[in-house]
Amino acid sequence: MMLGMSYQISTDIESRVQAQILSGKFANEEEVLKESLDTLEKRQQGLEKLQAMVREAEEDLIAGRVGPFDLGQTLDAVRVRLAQQQNSR
Repeated sequence: MMLGMSYQISTDIESRVQAQILSGKFANEEEVLKESLDTLEKRQQGLEKLQAMVREAEEDLIAGRVGPFDLGQTLDAVRVRLAQQQNSR
């Protein structure tokens, strides 16, 4: 279902949207808006995952499910995970 939305935007935002179109990255305002919303939704999903991880870590701390912390080992594990995520894209 398509809603006919009408919205007055500020001059600053309009200039920024037009700059994106003039850059050749987008053909029209709708493409800029779609990309903006997609990016916002991905950011929100990432934030929700991070918040869930923090809650899980807090629960582990409260329950005593923690072990020794090795910074080097943790950094290596993070690097491996980031590389795996980059390769899966």
